Amino acid sequence: MTKKVLIISTILLLLTTLNSCRLMEYDLTEAFYRLMNVEKRTAEFKVLEDETNLNLIADDEEYDVLIITDIHIGNENHGKNGPRREADWFKQLNEIDSETGKAILDEVKFAICLGDVADHGLLGEFNRFNSLVTEKLQETKTSKAPEGIKIYSVVGNHDLYNSGWNYWSQTQYPGTSFYKFETPSFSWYFIDSASGTIGDQQFDILHKHLKNDTKPKLLFSHIPLYADNFQYFIMQDTEERNAIINTVSKNNSRMFIDGHTHEELYTDFGKFQEINVPGFLEKYGYGILHVNEKEKTLSMKIKYY
Repeated sequence: MTKKVLIISTILLLLTTLNSCRLMEYDLTEAFYRLMNVEKRTAEFKVLEDETNLNLIADDEEYDVLIITDIHIGNENHGKNGPRREADWFKQLNEIDSETGKAILDEVKFAICLGDVADHGLLGEFNRFNSLVTEKLQETKTSKAPEGIKIYSVVGNHDLYNSGWNYWSQTQYPGTSFYKFETPSFSWYFIDSASGTIGDQQFDILHKHLKNDTKPKLLFSHIPLYADNFQYFIMQDTEERNAIINTVSKNNSRMFIDGHTHEELYTDFGKFQEINVPGFLEKYGYGILHVNEKEKTLSMKIKYY
């Protein structure tokens, strides 16, 4: 075989492989080298204020926070047990518990999405998530959430495909990927790890705020720090990862909650616990975080639908 024929054969084989893996759907440039600039996305750290539901939280209140991740709208049959089942999820959330006499949603104050809303980063996928999940939760008004259940979002790596950042920031609340809010006893931090790194700029800002914040803290990210050493699916720069673990540990943090692996995983770092929430689509899983503002305690329960 001549060198020219070998090169052509190799190219054809590569193209066939790429097509079979559906990488073409994700934009080859971003699949192999994600140009999305984490420094640009996180140039501003936003502190959310004047949030109606949050401002209504009493000093002694107990409530739940609904946590979902890896929804992957656009990958309709990715779940190992079959196709999408949002209707089954909402049915479970609304079922009355025979012991408590309440439904899961009755105790939910707000919700958090840990990223990968879209599978390909397309506008239609983000809009479909909003119609399937966001709008239905917002329409759910209970004593815990009189204005409806709002979703606070974290950006995921799939959300960036096909230049999806613009669509994500336009359709997912609060439209920024690096922010925080406070409740009476806790500070809630949301960081941008979608490019596989948080970058020097974001780290420096995060470190400064954690150090100057006296409240117990929760941090939310798409890509895990360690996730029981799940290898490829965790932050790959060990120096950066160790620096994040160090600053989180030293600054009164309680939980670091993330997704990406699609698995239910736990890592105990001593001063804080990392909780990896299972995939909403692949594993039909989600988390319920119970918050006690008076006692300053937190507990997580993972459920499957």
